[in-house]
Amino acid sequence: MIRISTLWAFILFASCNNPVDDAKIPVDSQKTKVISPKNNKIHELPAELNEISGITFLSDTVLVGIQDEEGILYYYNLAQDKIIRKQIFAGSGDYEDLVKAGNDMYVLTSEGVLSQIKNFASSNPILTTIKTPFSKKNDTEGMAYDAKNHRLLIAPKELGLDANETTKQIYGFDLNTMKFQTKPVFSIRLDEISSQFSGSALEESSKKFLKAIGNRNMNKVFRSSAITVNEKTGEIFVLSSLNGLIIILNSEGTLKKIIQFSGAEYKQPEGIAFAPNGKLYISNEGSKSGIGNIIELTHEN
Repeated sequence: MIRISTLWAFILFASCNNPVDDAKIPVDSQKTKVISPKNNKIHELPAELNEISGITFLSDTVLVGIQDEEGILYYYNLAQDKIIRKQIFAGSGDYEDLVKAGNDMYVLTSEGVLSQIKNFASSNPILTTIKTPFSKKNDTEGMAYDAKNHRLLIAPKELGLDANETTKQIYGFDLNTMKFQTKPVFSIRLDEISSQFSGSALEESSKKFLKAIGNRNMNKVFRSSAITVNEKTGEIFVLSSLNGLIIILNSEGTLKKIIQFSGAEYKQPEGIAFAPNGKLYISNEGSKSGIGNIIELTHEN
């Protein structure tokens, strides 16, 4: 169902603009192995979820999704392949991700506006808007719930608060104190990502791809579109819609593995989440001429 696309050359090309000191960044062959997802199940979505962005799970088969134009929570049953409930919480906006944390739901916009829907499943949910230091220039698209530390993890697609072009940063919002941490919880070193692909063979097709893209900036090669936490292992999965990459960090934030994927099914990956049973899912916007979907992604631990 899925076709693996080797982006070796692209990453190599990017790394030429950010030289890697091999003495400081040892290349681990276990990290460089491309994981090949197989037997993926695709759930095609109705037209009103063509612009689906973030997803979060209530059970093994029921998730809540959001689309990036309307303040509506869509309850979707994977077993029935249909919307079973719609819950309006706000007006129109650029909604990018959402996550369930206990009895509350949190929704994030690209401008960095964080909304708490307290007791979202009750007959009287309470909506609260929380200020963050982010703005549109950060383009906050990824958010996850870190249950162990009872905090939200927020990943800007563009630069972080310190405008550091050598890293992709992940910030924390403490749900005990309801305070934002301005110092990153994790920093993904972009040169470390590129180092995992050093020495790979250049194929003619990859060369043509490089020429077409013409982009040497590693910060533009990996752009955080979504983030989730595997509660069973503590690993953090960071999705880059651009170039079809998932960076897997261990619970301490150290790069562990990289998943690469491509194919017509992955129209525009915008959301990623684990179901309680440990299955990993990616949501894809349908684009102008396509249909949005949710894909159950088989992966190796």
